Amino acid sequence: MTKHRANEDDATTILPRLSLPATVEELAAQERASAPKRSRRPVVIVAAVTTVLATATAGWALTRPADQVIPQPAALPTAGSRGYVDGFGAVGESVAPPVRELPRSPAAHPSAAGPSSAAPAPGQSLAPSALVAGTQRSLRAADRPDRFVRQSGGLASLVSVTLASPGGVRQAATFTVAAGLADRNCFSFVGVDGGYLRHRDWRIRHEQSDGSQLFRADATFCVRPGKVPGAVYLESYNYRGYYIHLRGEELWIDRWRDRDDRFDRECAFAVSTPWG
Repeated sequence: MTKHRANEDDATTILPRLSLPATVEELAAQERASAPKRSRRPVVIVAAVTTVLATATAGWALTRPADQVIPQPAALPTAGSRGYVDGFGAVGESVAPPVRELPRSPAAHPSAAGPSSAAPAPGQSLAPSALVAGTQRSLRAADRPDRFVRQSGGLASLVSVTLASPGGVRQAATFTVAAGLADRNCFSFVGVDGGYLRHRDWRIRHEQSDGSQLFRADATFCVRPGKVPGAVYLESYNYRGYYIHLRGEELWIDRWRDRDDRFDRECAFAVSTPWG
């Protein structure tokens, strides 16, 4: 008994004696006393985290550049904008707001009568560039306001043509401009009956084509510049230096005469709108 007690005293000296509850009621009382201490720990942790976040946010706001733009949240599509998808997957059309028009001054309203689109009168002078293959044109003596080239009886000559002239006269003074039979860079002139202006024996005639190379060359005339403004000068294709020239009312091809103002005027023709 003495030995056992001695050993027990030694164990008590080495390990402290534990105080255990004697009953269940005491154990429950101890649990209730320690519960408030445990419940305070989450509150303390949350408060500490909140303080840290607030301090970090304030520091970032102070260090952020003043000119930095904070992006705005993107607007979501609605039923009034393109790209809206309804419940069935169909894309709805945009619903545009009504547009309010401001009143305009009377001068802003278009005129009831539009610009005139009337065709130019027959025999009206045109620019030399209006001599184009595939068009109908008349040729007027540049220094004679009412005298036009016409074909009659197999010959070419001048005739007075006005709006009161008979239809046959007006048609005889109208030619279809064609690409040159011998050179497409030049021109040939076809009458209403299908005959061509050509030179033969120095005289300008109006004849049907015989298909020969000579006829094609005789019926081809090339436009050259001259002294009379707005006029064309027609040089023979196969007789270079020879031009269609007026001898009175008749048309011939004659050799160009330098320093002869009268001859210059008699070789000048104005391109005009067709009579026929």
